[in-house]
Amino acid sequence: MAHGYYILSKAAGMFVDPRKGPVLLNYGLDECRFTKPVYPGMTIGVKLTVKEKVDQEKRDETDVAKGIVRWLVDVTDQTGETVAIATILTMVKKRNQE
Repeated sequence: MAHGYYILSKAAGMFVDPRKGPVLLNYGLDECRFTKPVYPGMTIGVKLTVKEKVDQEKRDETDVAKGIVRWLVDVTDQTGETVAIATILTMVKKRNQE
């Protein structure tokens, strides 16, 4: 059986893009549950849904406009059943840098 955090990290590899983009950093992990065992040879999938966007204040005039995005991450097995569910937070650079 695979460790739950290993499954979550493999799922992150399915949705994290290493190219430079709007994500400034991973900000945290909330409400994490491992709901079903995953065994070697099983296939997993992941679905991301934006739960909330929260503005962050600039620290000073040189700081970038940014916010925190709370994502629902639903990791499923090959039958479509949820094996892990969590809320992850990312800090993102806003498109409009006013």
